[in-house]
Amino acid sequence: MAQTLAAFQLAVRLSVPILGAAFVVGLALALFAAWARLGEVALSALPRALVTLLVLGSVGGWLANELLGYTRGLYRALPELVR
Repeated sequence: MAQTLAAFQLAVRLSVPILGAAFVVGLALALFAAWARLGEVALSALPRALVTLLVLGSVGGWLANELLGYTRGLYRALPELVR
């Protein structure tokens, strides 16, 4: 049960920076489009994709370290989990 909770917490920690940045950019562009009365929905796709790639590039090392640490801990706990 503890491993399931740890996996869920890790998934949330790893996804929040990427999804948060995409959400903020999408919201800002939607507000701008509404203010400027633009009906183009595809306007926010490219900036969101670019921001997502920038965030992945900037926090990618941290994401990999977090995932690797969890995986190492899971392998260490494997004998107790098998019992």
